[in-house]
Amino acid sequence: MTEGGNPVPPPYVLDLSILTEVARGDAGVTGLLLILDGRGQPLVLPVLAVLQASLDARTADADRALRGIGRLEHAEFAPLRDAVQAAGLASVISRTGLDQADGHVAYVADVSVCRILTMDAAKWREHAEKLDKPLHFVEYAEPDDDTNA
Repeated sequence: MTEGGNPVPPPYVLDLSILTEVARGDAGVTGLLLILDGRGQPLVLPVLAVLQASLDARTADADRALRGIGRLEHAEFAPLRDAVQAAGLASVISRTGLDQADGHVAYVADVSVCRILTMDAAKWREHAEKLDKPLHFVEYAEPDDDTNA
């Protein structure tokens, strides 16, 4: 796919660890997503992961932050559209043992063959091979705050 003659990179599916940090107001994670959006990187927000991030943070500021990320030019929410998708999600959850929020992330990444953007690579390593197609993920690790080391 191209946009304005430039190739569009494959989307990142944002996982619960990333979305929770956005909800908590983490400037580093939010800044990363703004940079990616500015570069034309598509970002996919599975709605069940957004729901769980909102529940985890449970403030009006958290909800505004999550809505704000969803309004970025290259961001898109991934809902469950019908019973077929709900059954597909149930299959992913039963095969991986993930909860509903992370299961939705895995389902979206699996059916769209997209990479998961995470702060918890160990979780995805554990579940990457449990589906027909292995899950692919990219870990974002915030730089150490200790600049005097």
